[in-house]
Amino acid sequence: MPVLFLFALGSRVAPGFVMRPQNGMTCLGRRTNFFSGSALCAAADNFKRKSSGSRVQNNVHQRKLPPDQGLFLPEPEVIFSNNLLLVVNKPAGYHSQPNESIEQATSKKCILSRLKGSQLGGGSNKDFLLPMHRLDQPCTGVLLFAKNSKAGTRIGNAFRKHQIEKDYFVVVEGDISTMKSKAELVEVNTRRMYRLRGEIVPTKAYSQRGGKSVKFKPVSSTDKAVDGRVCELEWEPVLTLSGNLHLLRVVTSTGAKHQVRAMMAQLNKSPICGDLRYGAKSPLPDASVALHARSLRLPTVNFGEMDMRNTRFIAPLPKSWNKFFNLTDEKIRKSASTSRKPEL
Repeated sequence: MPVLFLFALGSRVAPGFVMRPQNGMTCLGRRTNFFSGSALCAAADNFKRKSSGSRVQNNVHQRKLPPDQGLFLPEPEVIFSNNLLLVVNKPAGYHSQPNESIEQATSKKCILSRLKGSQLGGGSNKDFLLPMHRLDQPCTGVLLFAKNSKAGTRIGNAFRKHQIEKDYFVVVEGDISTMKSKAELVEVNTRRMYRLRGEIVPTKAYSQRGGKSVKFKPVSSTDKAVDGRVCELEWEPVLTLSGNLHLLRVVTSTGAKHQVRAMMAQLNKSPICGDLRYGAKSPLPDASVALHARSLRLPTVNFGEMDMRNTRFIAPLPKSWNKFFNLTDEKIRKSASTSRKPEL
């Protein structure tokens, strides 16, 4: 069993410092919503589960994970931890918080419950954690928790005002030239990227893969939301892989449900690999979706001695991507270096 190590409480972060997982540091993670104050923790501790005859539960159980994922999911890495924040690299398969549609026996797949049970939170009992954002169950990457209400309020305000920076790596299948023709070419921080803008609209029907999906409707820069929420993202090609696959980097400051998955699926019908919900042809061997939340930065958040404005939390790629796509972080860095692109 791996040993859990934490940074010293109240540790300082040097300006411009990039937080990456340290050797020997392990923990757990998955997708999340933000709730202010202590409401989320109270709800998490007292959540009620629906009866086995409910429509939601029946639909959710139609999606079965492989035996190796079950209740024995790998432990996520701790990227950073102090008396204010906990940042983890979430493996595929974990829920971000207790889910009423999941039976009691599968609650060990809830990252919030697991982290609190491991006493990685704040407060006298080390079990106070507020999830700050969402990350879907089959996806991987950076997941941020606040350890007290003060930190949760400041970070939550930054999220609501879209004053955060998130980027993702996704692997999609399709013709890259056609993908570019479907988007607007823009310059973002000296990088040439392609912008998608549209309305994310929730559907009323439950998916056979569990829960509700969303639809993406392209809109102009002047259009306002009618049925949902207007969202934007920028993307750029990083690497061309074998089998007409492409590694893309996606940047967004918004966080609507399934936003990146739905918007990329509409890009010349190029869904993310393994994303059967949004049109992928086949699943990945571990039932994951090839979407990795690579990094997160809070450029407007300041906790006094702990200035977050120049700190970026980075989650390494899952090891499975090397097996599935022959992709590693080192390969991506070398590609950026040889192509003379700005560092990712």
